[in-house]
Amino acid sequence: MKGFLIKYKFYIVLGLLAIVFFRSCGKSRSIYTLEVENSTNIEVVDSLNNVIKDQSDKLDSIPEILRTEKLSIYLSLDDTISRVDRTPQLMGFHAIIKDRIKNLQK
Repeated sequence: MKGFLIKYKFYIVLGLLAIVFFRSCGKSRSIYTLEVENSTNIEVVDSLNNVIKDQSDKLDSIPEILRTEKLSIYLSLDDTISRVDRTPQLMGFHAIIKDRIKNLQK
């Protein structure tokens, strides 16, 4: 046994180095795979963050959209009432609409 080790020590060391080399290549390949997977996960998270930001911006702008819609409706009513002969009751309604328009324009 001792003579066998002395005679083939170069080949044994070379074989062990080859095994260590191939094992490190396998680990390197799995690390590369994890890095690629990590980068794709980061891209997905970033895109989802952008979607969430866009949705929250839309939700934040809803009160402004409602205000502009109310204003356009009141302006349309004001225009319609201004074109017709107004009774006292319609004059009171017109005054209410004018007040609402002033409040919405602030």
